[in-house]
Amino acid sequence: MKKSWLYRLFGVGTIPRKLRPTLEAEGILVADEGMGGRVIFRNVRGPGKRYVYRIQGFSGWLVVTRTRVVCHALGKRQIHIPLDDPKMAALSVDVPAEHRLSIAFESADFRKGWNGRIEYRFNTDKAFQFCDALWAAGAQRKGDAEIDDGVDGVLK
Repeated sequence: MKKSWLYRLFGVGTIPRKLRPTLEAEGILVADEGMGGRVIFRNVRGPGKRYVYRIQGFSGWLVVTRTRVVCHALGKRQIHIPLDDPKMAALSVDVPAEHRLSIAFESADFRKGWNGRIEYRFNTDKAFQFCDALWAAGAQRKGDAEIDDGVDGVLK
């Protein structure tokens, strides 16, 4: 799978040099950088934010180590959860298409004063490896949780 054009031209979505040794010391299970993707906000409300439905593209990276999951996209940290944290069960992980990884969660589970559903879709050759590592860490399979499709407010 091709890396995003921002990564190829400017290095946007590269794991920082200062952080890489720390992640390697923790034991990297799966890692990929320069992944293109999109974040989808559905009925999200937070301090100064209101999105009924919004899609935003990004170039970022995702790493699963023996101790944590870290994702950087849109120029900042988006996901940072220790694997032994009970919040891992709040993540809904799936591979909806070949070379596509989906990580979704209810924003209220991770940020005070927020509500609504956020989904990250990564374009990566390692989608199944990420999925297996996250399921082993306690994340839910997407079909295991009721998911608000964001269109008519009906739970599927």
